[in-house]
Amino acid sequence: MSLWKNYHIAESIQDAVDALHTAEQPACLVAGGTDLLLEMQQGHHSPVATLVDITRVAELRCLELRDEQLFIGAGVPVNEISQSSLVLRHAQAVAEGCGLIGGPQVRNSATLGGNVAHALPAADGMIGLLALDATVEIAGQSGPRTAAMHSLFLGPGRSVLSEKGELLVGFRVSARQPGEASAFKRIMRPQGVALPVLNIAVW
Repeated sequence: MSLWKNYHIAESIQDAVDALHTAEQPACLVAGGTDLLLEMQQGHHSPVATLVDITRVAELRCLELRDEQLFIGAGVPVNEISQSSLVLRHAQAVAEGCGLIGGPQVRNSATLGGNVAHALPAADGMIGLLALDATVEIAGQSGPRTAAMHSLFLGPGRSVLSEKGELLVGFRVSARQPGEASAFKRIMRPQGVALPVLNIAVW
């Protein structure tokens, strides 16, 4: 049995936003798909008529300094984030958290945007962004907007993004200043790749 009926490959942020609202519903965004596709296969996700693939949207793959801020595109694979010298310098907690997500194959596919958008309590990449007081860039039918990280979450597995049909574009973290640092640690059961018992990030 097919898990979806239609598959739309978006070429731009606006294309993705439009497809979320005009494609056969319900429609859902997919990038790495490491959480979403597994949930669909296991029957833990409601049926989807259209998947909107955002892997070709160049803006979502940017990772650079902009106006004294580190910008991490929502579509950057977490493995790239964990090894980036820019992220290690300006947001070490985010790099360390991303380096602990799943196994190597998952980290090569999973994106930081997906890690945040799923709003799961065990999302390693999200904790460092919260500690660093990150700002989120969001695109929607009413235009672009920015928000504080903590304002995205409605509860375990629920975010304002899915409620409003919005797209995460990226995250902004202030460039590290002299005397500042951040770090991420977690406690987990000794089972190899497993969900954490406790995550902590400090800035």
